[in-house]
Amino acid sequence: MACCAGCLGPSLPPHYTFSNSARNARGDARISPDKRIYLSVFFPDSERARPAHFFFDRTKATSRVVEDAVAYAGLQLDRGRLVGSPEKLNLFTLEGEVLRTDLPLDAHLGATLHPSDVLLLEKGNRVSEDRLDAIKAAVEQQNGSCVVM
Repeated sequence: MACCAGCLGPSLPPHYTFSNSARNARGDARISPDKRIYLSVFFPDSERARPAHFFFDRTKATSRVVEDAVAYAGLQLDRGRLVGSPEKLNLFTLEGEVLRTDLPLDAHLGATLHPSDVLLLEKGNRVSEDRLDAIKAAVEQQNGSCVVM
């Protein structure tokens, strides 16, 4: 909304703005509501894919987050790597912690993962503090609201 530009600050690059709203989260409609966990996913900076809101089956392996998000972005995986990349694709929290993809999402809940968390897909075993800070700022800016008086 144009009126919000002044209070929300400078506009964000497209690969830092969500492609959908949390109310229109992507996911398999066959997942019963009581098994759903809603998460937001940012993609590697090199891919320029826009982040999105998703819902997943919390009883399934965390690897499904990677697979479903990568497919949504139109990217391809090959043995845990993006096609053409030598580095493994890992899933990080905004605190920089790596989520084990061999465990079900339930195993992470309450400790490193909470409903509505923002996750980051990144190549390699680490994510820079600058990248984490940029994503935190982008999320905060998009969650902000204006009051017109």
